[in-house]
Amino acid sequence: MAGDGDFVASVTAPPRRSVPSFTHRIQYSFRARAWRGSALHIFLCFFYLLQHEEMSQLRLRKHTYGKDEDPPELLECDSSSWEIGSDGDASTPDAASKDSNKETKLITELSSPNTAPSALDKFLSTHGAFSGSTFTADQGLKILQWSSWAISYATQSTHSNLSPSLRKLYNEVGMARYVLRFYGFLQSLEGYRSGSWAGGTWDNPRIAKIAKYLMAGSMLFYYPLEHVAYAGWQMPKLVRVNANKVSAISCVFWTTYIVGDFWVSCLKWKDLKAKLGGLREVLVKSKRDDDKLAVADLSREEQTLVNKIRHIKVQLVRCLLFILPAINWSLPNWATDPLLSELPLNSLMLVEAYTSVYQSLRSMYG
Repeated sequence: MAGDGDFVASVTAPPRRSVPSFTHRIQYSFRARAWRGSALHIFLCFFYLLQHEEMSQLRLRKHTYGKDEDPPELLECDSSSWEIGSDGDASTPDAASKDSNKETKLITELSSPNTAPSALDKFLSTHGAFSGSTFTADQGLKILQWSSWAISYATQSTHSNLSPSLRKLYNEVGMARYVLRFYGFLQSLEGYRSGSWAGGTWDNPRIAKIAKYLMAGSMLFYYPLEHVAYAGWQMPKLVRVNANKVSAISCVFWTTYIVGDFWVSCLKWKDLKAKLGGLREVLVKSKRDDDKLAVADLSREEQTLVNKIRHIKVQLVRCLLFILPAINWSLPNWATDPLLSELPLNSLMLVEAYTSVYQSLRSMYG
């Protein structure tokens, strides 16, 4: 019992803390004040350096652009059409291109005119803007996918190790691109509800209707069917469906989308050509009147319209490259009895992949 009592006493009675003396308390107070003073001093120094840096940037901008002159604007990307990804992926370049333009514009504003960026810096800036969005990142994956197939196909009789390895990479990247399509349904729903897939306002009212009902509407069915097909291929014991048949049905809606995109692009081209013709007539009159300010403004508008028409022409080429593969994959027996053999089918997709990257880079940098 004594042992138990001693144990309880030792537990319930905590050791007494020594009370610091008056001298110790004075020393602690001085140390605390010294630390607070040092922290305040560091904060004031940091604030001063931050303000000095901001004033330096303002002085640099005034020196570069003049007192009342705005910094030069970079060419805005044309977002008049939606991107079609290979194997039926559809996404928009609006956000990606605008974000990349903002980054490039910021770099242009803050760079000194005497220090031009190196080739490596330009490449890294382009790569960061290109890979920073799902839209353009998928285009990079398309390049990897179809280039791997092309090299594999070309070396199948000469390199016994290289060809099967690249074909495996081609198949793996193709399946990985299905994951990116999980973003597509809500994008399609937003485009259907807001009409944003028309790419702005146009004189021809049919453009908005086709973009909403034929393009965005078809993608509302395409994406869920693609998800089911992907789950059927990857988890056949859990999702018991005929994945090839579901994929064929989804590609019927993708084909509908391509037809709508081709139709809309033709109408946009006609609309822009009419605007460009009228603008050039006004430009000729302004040159005759020697109105330099009006000529400068009209020349910029003319270049903007020319860039938009070029973008639409490339989009039409991509639709033509897509249409035969889309029809091929829409057939019920596309996996066992395809309409197109491997070489023409995948060659069309290879050309489209590089064309899409070209289109995106021209939209980003003019």
